[in-house]
Amino acid sequence: MADFEGLKSIVSEAKGLGARSVVVIGGGEPTLYPNFRELIVYIDSLGLVPMIFSNTLLMTKELAGFLYEHNASVMGKLDSLRPEVQDYLAGKEGASAAIGKGLSNLIEAGFSEEREAGVLRLGVSFVSNKMNLGEIEEIWHFCRKNRIFPNMEILTPTGRANDELADKLLTAGEIRTYKMKLLEIDREYYGYDWLPYTPITASGCLQHLYSLYINIEGNVRPCAPAKLDEHPFFWVDGEYPYNVNKMSLKEVHASELFSYVRNIDRVLEGRCSACEHLDECIGCRGYAYSVGINKGLGPLEALRMECQQCFKEKLEEKPQKGIANFAKPEEVEK
Repeated sequence: MADFEGLKSIVSEAKGLGARSVVVIGGGEPTLYPNFRELIVYIDSLGLVPMIFSNTLLMTKELAGFLYEHNASVMGKLDSLRPEVQDYLAGKEGASAAIGKGLSNLIEAGFSEEREAGVLRLGVSFVSNKMNLGEIEEIWHFCRKNRIFPNMEILTPTGRANDELADKLLTAGEIRTYKMKLLEIDREYYGYDWLPYTPITASGCLQHLYSLYINIEGNVRPCAPAKLDEHPFFWVDGEYPYNVNKMSLKEVHASELFSYVRNIDRVLEGRCSACEHLDECIGCRGYAYSVGINKGLGPLEALRMECQQCFKEKLEEKPQKGIANFAKPEEVEK
C-alpha cells in the first residue's frame, strides 16, 4: 500500500469517482513518508486539494512554503497551550515547543492569510479531555484570532485513548457545558453561529456519507475510528475483503457494505432517526461504533446507534440563557 505508484493509482481512482480533495493522514507522521512531496505534487496536478494532517513537529519554513505553493491545506495539532500537558498528550518531551514552531512557520508561509469568507487553509486539531478542559476557551480564541480552523474533537474510546487515557474522558455534562460556552464566545466576539450538537464543535461531520479512509495496509473504512476491518463479521475466508490491494477503489465504493455506509443517515436509530438536523449532523459515527463495539454490539448495529454525544433533548428542555465567565479574546496572546 505504501508503494508510491500504488498511491498514485488510488488518488487517480478517487479523482475518477468525483473526489475533490485527498486527505493525507496516518497512524504516524505523514511528512516522514519518503515520497511525501511527490505525492502532494501529484494530488495538486490532478486539480485536487491536498489536505495534510500533521503534528507539525517537523514543519520547517521550507516545507510550509512548499505546501502553500501546491494549494495544500494543513491540519496541525494543538491539544494544549501548556507545554507539560501538550508533551504528555503527545507522548513526547519537547513536543509543545516543536509544535509551536511548526505552526509559526505555517502562519508565516501565508496559511492564515485572510481569504474569502469561510475559507481557511490552516486548522489545528485538539481533543477535549480532562487535562485541557480548563483552557479550551483560550485555545478557541487563539484559533479565531489567527484565522485557524479549530478542529475540536472528543476523545474517542479506541486505541491509546481507551488503553491509557480512559480516565481523561469527559462526561456528557462537561461536553455540553464547554460547547455552549464556545457558542456564546463565537456569537459575542466573532459573529459565528452554529449547531451545538455536532460532534466536531462548530462543524458537522458527514464523512461516512461521502468519503473513504484507507489505512496503511490498504483496508478501507468509513473513517479512522470505525475499524470495520478488525471485526470478523466482515471477513471472508479469514480476511477483510475491502482492501485496495484486492479490489479496485471503485469496487469498494460500489459494494453493498459501503453503499450501506453512504446511506447510514437513513437507518440511524434512537434520537438520531428523526432529527431535523440530519442535513448537517449525523452524530459521530466513529464514536458510536467504538462505544457500541465496546458494549458488545454487532458492527452494523454499533454503526447506526444514536449519537452518544448529543445533548439536544436535554438542551431543549432547559434552554441556556447565556454563559458568563468565559475568557475574552484580548486575554489570549497571538
